[in-house]
Amino acid sequence: MTSALRLLFDNNRVRVSDLRLNEGESIRHTMEYPTIRWQVDDGIQLVKANGEAQENDHSSTSSELSTQLIPDKTVVFEDAETICDISNGGRSILRQIWFEIKQEPRRSEAETRRILNSAIYSTDVGTQLLFENRYCRVWDFYLEAGGGDPSEPHHHVLDYVFVYVAKGRLLGYTHDGKPGLFDSINDDCDVSWFDLPDGAEKMVDCAHGGKNGYDDIPMREYLVELK
Repeated sequence: MTSALRLLFDNNRVRVSDLRLNEGESIRHTMEYPTIRWQVDDGIQLVKANGEAQENDHSSTSSELSTQLIPDKTVVFEDAETICDISNGGRSILRQIWFEIKQEPRRSEAETRRILNSAIYSTDVGTQLLFENRYCRVWDFYLEAGGGDPSEPHHHVLDYVFVYVAKGRLLGYTHDGKPGLFDSINDDCDVSWFDLPDGAEKMVDCAHGGKNGYDDIPMREYLVELK
Protein backbone atom coordinates (compact mmCIF):
# COMPACT_ATOMS: atom_id res chain seq x y z
CA MET A 1 0.00 0.00 0.00
CA THR A 2 1.24 3.48 -0.85
CA SER A 3 2.82 5.13 2.20
CA ALA A 4 0.52 8.17 1.90
CA LEU A 5 -2.43 5.84 2.59
CA ARG A 6 -3.02 5.04 6.26
CA LEU A 7 -4.95 1.84 6.86
CA LEU A 8 -7.97 2.38 9.09
CA PHE A 9 -9.86 -0.92 8.74
CA ASP A 10 -9.59 -4.21 6.86
CA ASN A 11 -11.73 -7.37 6.71
CA ASN A 12 -12.69 -9.88 4.02
CA ARG A 13 -15.20 -7.47 2.44
CA VAL A 14 -13.68 -4.00 2.52
CA ARG A 15 -10.51 -2.07 3.23
CA VAL A 16 -10.74 1.54 4.43
CA SER A 17 -7.78 3.94 4.22
CA ASP A 18 -7.12 7.63 4.82
CA LEU A 19 -5.10 9.46 2.13
CA ARG A 20 -3.43 12.73 3.08
CA LEU A 21 -1.08 14.64 0.79
CA ASN A 22 0.76 17.75 1.94
CA GLU A 23 1.40 20.68 -0.37
CA GLY A 24 3.34 19.52 -3.43
CA GLU A 25 3.10 15.80 -2.61
CA SER A 26 1.95 13.20 -5.15
CA ILE A 27 1.17 9.51 -5.32
CA ARG A 28 0.77 6.94 -8.08
CA HIS A 29 -1.23 3.88 -6.99
CA THR A 30 -2.54 0.86 -8.89
CA MET A 31 -5.91 -0.16 -7.49
CA GLU A 32 -5.95 -3.75 -6.24
CA TYR A 33 -9.74 -3.77 -5.90
CA PRO A 34 -12.67 -1.68 -7.12
CA THR A 35 -12.38 1.47 -5.03
CA ILE A 36 -14.45 4.43 -3.90
CA ARG A 37 -12.30 7.59 -3.50
CA TRP A 38 -14.17 10.12 -1.37
CA GLN A 39 -12.94 13.68 -1.00
CA VAL A 40 -12.82 15.20 2.52
CA ASP A 41 -13.11 19.02 2.41
CA ASP A 42 -12.27 20.94 -0.74
CA GLY A 43 -8.96 20.03 -2.35
CA ILE A 44 -6.79 21.32 -5.19
CA GLN A 45 -5.36 18.75 -7.61
CA LEU A 46 -2.57 19.47 -10.07
CA VAL A 47 -3.56 18.42 -13.59
CA LYS A 48 -2.10 18.57 -17.08
CA ALA A 49 -3.50 20.94 -19.66
CA ASN A 50 -5.52 18.07 -21.17
CA GLY A 51 -7.26 17.50 -17.81
CA GLU A 52 -5.29 14.39 -16.81
CA ALA A 53 -3.80 14.16 -13.33
CA GLN A 54 -0.14 15.07 -13.03
CA GLU A 55 2.00 11.95 -12.60
CA ASN A 56 4.66 11.42 -9.97
CA ASP A 57 7.58 11.92 -12.34
CA HIS A 58 6.85 15.68 -12.61
CA SER A 59 8.12 15.62 -16.20
CA SER A 60 5.54 18.18 -17.34
CA THR A 61 6.61 21.82 -17.41
CA SER A 62 4.78 24.43 -15.35
CA SER A 63 3.15 25.81 -18.52
CA GLU A 64 1.53 22.41 -19.13
CA LEU A 65 0.00 22.24 -15.67
CA SER A 66 -3.05 23.77 -14.06
CA THR A 67 -5.05 23.28 -10.88
CA GLN A 68 -8.49 21.74 -10.48
CA LEU A 69 -10.83 22.14 -7.52
CA ILE A 70 -12.06 18.85 -6.06
CA PRO A 71 -15.15 19.80 -4.01
CA ASP A 72 -15.86 18.33 -0.59
CA LYS A 73 -17.72 14.99 -0.79
CA THR A 74 -16.76 14.32 -4.42
CA VAL A 75 -16.99 10.56 -5.02
CA VAL A 76 -14.94 8.80 -7.71
CA PHE A 77 -15.17 5.08 -8.51
CA GLU A 78 -12.04 3.30 -9.79
CA ASP A 79 -12.03 -0.23 -11.22
CA ALA A 80 -9.40 -2.73 -10.15
CA GLU A 81 -6.07 -2.31 -11.97
CA THR A 82 -6.73 1.40 -12.56
CA ILE A 83 -3.57 3.50 -12.16
CA CYS A 84 -4.45 6.49 -10.01
CA ASP A 85 -2.26 9.63 -10.05
CA ILE A 86 -2.98 12.36 -7.50
CA SER A 87 -0.93 15.53 -6.97
CA ASN A 88 -1.77 18.14 -4.36
CA GLY A 89 -1.74 21.50 -6.11
CA GLY A 90 -2.97 23.47 -3.10
CA ARG A 91 -1.49 24.78 0.13
CA SER A 92 -3.70 22.78 2.47
CA ILE A 93 -3.73 19.00 2.94
CA LEU A 94 -5.53 17.06 0.21
CA ARG A 95 -7.49 14.34 1.96
CA GLN A 96 -9.56 11.40 0.72
CA ILE A 97 -11.12 8.31 2.29
CA TRP A 98 -10.70 5.18 0.15
CA PHE A 99 -13.08 2.22 0.37
CA GLU A 100 -11.65 -0.82 -1.46
CA ILE A 101 -14.31 -3.44 -2.17
CA LYS A 102 -12.65 -6.84 -1.91
CA GLN A 103 -15.44 -9.17 -3.08
CA GLU A 104 -17.96 -9.37 -5.87
CA PRO A 105 -21.53 -8.39 -4.88
CA ARG A 106 -23.29 -11.07 -2.85
CA ARG A 107 -26.65 -10.29 -4.43
CA SER A 108 -27.97 -9.56 -7.89
CA GLU A 109 -29.28 -6.08 -8.52
CA ALA A 110 -32.82 -7.47 -8.63
CA GLU A 111 -32.41 -9.12 -5.23
CA THR A 112 -30.94 -5.94 -3.77
CA ARG A 113 -33.92 -3.95 -5.08
CA ARG A 114 -36.32 -6.49 -3.61
CA ILE A 115 -34.73 -6.22 -0.16
CA LEU A 116 -34.64 -2.42 -0.22
CA ASN A 117 -38.26 -2.21 -1.35
CA SER A 118 -39.41 -4.69 1.32
CA ALA A 119 -38.01 -2.81 4.32
CA ILE A 120 -40.42 -1.64 7.01
CA TYR A 121 -38.81 1.80 7.27
CA SER A 122 -36.89 4.05 4.90
CA THR A 123 -33.62 2.58 3.63
CA ASP A 124 -32.12 6.06 3.25
CA VAL A 125 -29.37 5.32 5.77
CA GLY A 126 -27.65 8.68 5.31
CA THR A 127 -28.60 12.24 4.55
CA GLN A 128 -27.61 12.13 0.86
CA LEU A 129 -27.00 9.28 -1.59
CA LEU A 130 -23.90 10.36 -3.52
CA PHE A 131 -23.19 7.30 -5.69
CA GLU A 132 -24.47 3.82 -6.49
CA ASN A 133 -23.33 0.98 -8.72
CA ARG A 134 -23.48 -2.82 -8.69
CA TYR A 135 -21.05 -2.99 -5.76
CA CYS A 136 -22.37 -0.45 -3.30
CA ARG A 137 -24.43 2.52 -2.22
CA VAL A 138 -22.45 5.53 -0.97
CA TRP A 139 -24.04 7.84 1.59
CA ASP A 140 -23.02 11.10 3.16
CA PHE A 141 -24.33 11.29 6.73
CA TYR A 142 -24.20 14.89 7.93
CA LEU A 143 -26.11 16.39 10.85
CA GLU A 144 -25.89 20.01 11.92
CA ALA A 145 -25.06 20.71 15.56
CA GLY A 146 -27.91 19.25 17.59
CA GLY A 147 -29.61 18.12 14.38
CA GLY A 148 -31.49 14.95 13.49
CA ASP A 149 -35.08 13.77 13.84
CA PRO A 150 -35.34 10.60 15.98
CA SER A 151 -38.97 10.18 14.90
CA GLU A 152 -37.80 9.36 11.34
CA PRO A 153 -35.96 6.01 11.58
CA HIS A 154 -33.88 4.48 8.81
CA HIS A 155 -33.62 0.74 8.17
CA HIS A 156 -30.31 -1.06 7.59
CA VAL A 157 -30.71 -4.05 5.29
CA LEU A 158 -27.25 -4.32 3.67
CA ASP A 159 -23.84 -4.88 5.27
CA TYR A 160 -22.22 -1.49 5.76
CA VAL A 161 -19.13 0.36 6.93
CA PHE A 162 -18.73 3.96 7.98
CA VAL A 163 -15.91 6.27 8.96
CA TYR A 164 -16.03 9.53 10.87
CA VAL A 165 -14.10 12.35 9.21
CA ALA A 166 -14.27 14.60 12.28
CA LYS A 167 -15.00 14.26 15.96
CA GLY A 168 -18.66 13.28 16.38
CA ARG A 169 -21.37 11.85 18.59
CA LEU A 170 -24.54 10.07 17.46
CA LEU A 171 -27.42 9.35 19.83
CA GLY A 172 -29.47 6.31 18.79
CA TYR A 173 -33.24 5.93 19.18
CA THR A 174 -35.32 2.79 18.71
CA HIS A 175 -37.47 2.39 15.61
CA ASP A 176 -40.44 3.82 17.54
CA GLY A 177 -38.57 6.88 18.77
CA LYS A 178 -37.47 5.84 22.28
CA PRO A 179 -34.10 7.27 23.39
CA GLY A 180 -31.16 5.36 24.82
CA LEU A 181 -30.51 2.79 22.09
CA PHE A 182 -26.87 3.85 21.88
CA ASP A 183 -24.54 6.78 22.51
CA SER A 184 -21.73 6.55 19.97
CA ILE A 185 -18.82 8.94 20.63
CA ASN A 186 -16.16 8.92 17.91
CA ASP A 187 -12.96 10.61 16.82
CA ASP A 188 -11.78 11.44 13.33
CA CYS A 189 -10.93 8.21 11.42
CA ASP A 190 -12.97 5.90 13.66
CA VAL A 191 -14.44 3.06 11.54
CA SER A 192 -17.36 0.75 12.30
CA TRP A 193 -18.45 -2.36 10.36
CA PHE A 194 -21.82 -4.12 10.56
CA ASP A 195 -22.93 -7.51 9.21
CA LEU A 196 -26.68 -7.59 8.59
CA PRO A 197 -28.58 -10.89 8.94
CA ASP A 198 -30.70 -12.37 6.18
CA GLY A 199 -34.20 -10.97 6.50
CA ALA A 200 -32.99 -7.71 8.08
CA GLU A 201 -35.59 -5.84 6.06
CA LYS A 202 -38.32 -7.37 8.28
CA MET A 203 -36.51 -6.81 11.60
CA VAL A 204 -37.30 -3.63 13.51
CA ASP A 205 -34.09 -4.10 15.50
CA CYS A 206 -32.22 -3.19 12.30
CA ALA A 207 -33.92 0.21 12.19
CA HIS A 208 -33.16 3.23 14.35
CA GLY A 209 -33.35 7.00 14.52
CA GLY A 210 -30.45 9.31 15.22
CA LYS A 211 -29.57 12.73 16.58
CA ASN A 212 -26.32 14.66 16.77
CA GLY A 213 -25.26 14.44 20.39
CA TYR A 214 -23.16 17.61 20.20
CA ASP A 215 -24.79 21.03 20.21
CA ASP A 216 -21.72 22.91 18.97
CA ILE A 217 -20.30 20.90 16.06
CA PRO A 218 -21.78 19.03 13.08
CA MET A 219 -21.56 15.25 12.72
CA ARG A 220 -19.66 14.10 9.62
CA GLU A 221 -19.74 10.43 8.67
CA TYR A 222 -19.09 8.64 5.35
CA LEU A 223 -21.09 5.41 4.94
CA VAL A 224 -20.87 2.68 2.29
CA GLU A 225 -23.37 -0.18 1.96
CA LEU A 226 -22.15 -3.32 0.18
CA LYS A 227 -24.52 -5.22 -2.09
